[in-house]
Amino acid sequence: MKKRGFTLIELMVVVVIIGILAAIAIPNFVKVIEKAKVASVKSNMHSVQVSVEGISVDSAGAYPKNEGTVEAELPKNLKNPYKASETYGDVFELSVADTLSDPDPSTMGHVKYTVNNSQTKYWITGSGRDALVDLVLTPGQ
Repeated sequence: MKKRGFTLIELMVVVVIIGILAAIAIPNFVKVIEKAKVASVKSNMHSVQVSVEGISVDSAGAYPKNEGTVEAELPKNLKNPYKASETYGDVFELSVADTLSDPDPSTMGHVKYTVNNSQTKYWITGSGRDALVDLVLTPGQ
């Protein structure tokens, strides 16, 4: 009577094949996750822009300088894709300056709204894992 089953060699071949497939799939999966997080930051940036433009229409074309004014118009489901515990109060930042400044590298997932002193121009930037997201929103976009 012959015993049925797999030999050790056959099992090792299967394990090696699964390892090769995992080595190919896992890096691609990580890239997809990062792309989704960047897309979420861009979506948050657009939400801020829509809110700022709406406030501007109501205030005769002047862009808001008050963080509370903008935050009141933002959707309540704004979240930081890099830090699940941060909700919109921790995601949005407002500054008043006449030039665009580089974001703080420790603010992954944050959206920064910068308005100039005359309230005629703004910049909306977002931070990804390593640096500024490749998108800067300005009036007219």
